[in-house]
Amino acid sequence: MQKDPYIILGLTNEATLEEVENAYRSLRQKYSNLRFEEGEIGANASKMLGQIEIAYKDCLDDLRHKNIKDTYNGNAYGEIEATIKSGKLEDAQSMLDKCDIRDAEWHYYQAQIYYKRQWYNEAKSQLEIACDLDTENSKYKTTLEKLENVINRENGNFQQSSGENVKQDSKQESRAGYSRPNTSNTASDSDACCNACSSLICADCCCECMGGDLIPCC
Repeated sequence: MQKDPYIILGLTNEATLEEVENAYRSLRQKYSNLRFEEGEIGANASKMLGQIEIAYKDCLDDLRHKNIKDTYNGNAYGEIEATIKSGKLEDAQSMLDKCDIRDAEWHYYQAQIYYKRQWYNEAKSQLEIACDLDTENSKYKTTLEKLENVINRENGNFQQSSGENVKQDSKQESRAGYSRPNTSNTASDSDACCNACSSLICADCCCECMGGDLIPCC
């Protein structure tokens, strides 16, 4: 399996086109001379020449792809950012959807659109993806921290508002002379009612025996 092309050329994946070309020429010259040596040295040199050619081609393809990505997405993101700032969120979303490469910056601008729509949880998810894709980007981290503070503040206001509504409802119920029903006491209330009825019937019987009538219908 072919190794990383940049490693074969003795470079890192941040190498420029000039560095790639210089490394290729230097290694090609070195192993071109060694391939005429006898034995294992010559055989290894010929093998290395083949690997160097493939690595050089792969590095050029990679650099070309990076250049297209930086040029296209760089211009697109600039236009998207300006569109978001102007408040044209539908247009910004349409532009974002047309981007073929969805890198960390793509998710960052998607988070901005969601934030403008006040879809805070969705914006938070997009920023988390951006941070995962580019762990060293301080812009993404700072924006995520600020958004989390907004979400926490919104949740706090909601809980406080809900608590005040419950207190207000309780006061209104108290002023109206009633309280919330307690279903846990339903059985005991029913028993109390039965006991009261039994007592009335017994009392009625006693009254009838004494010539009176406590419950006229009985």
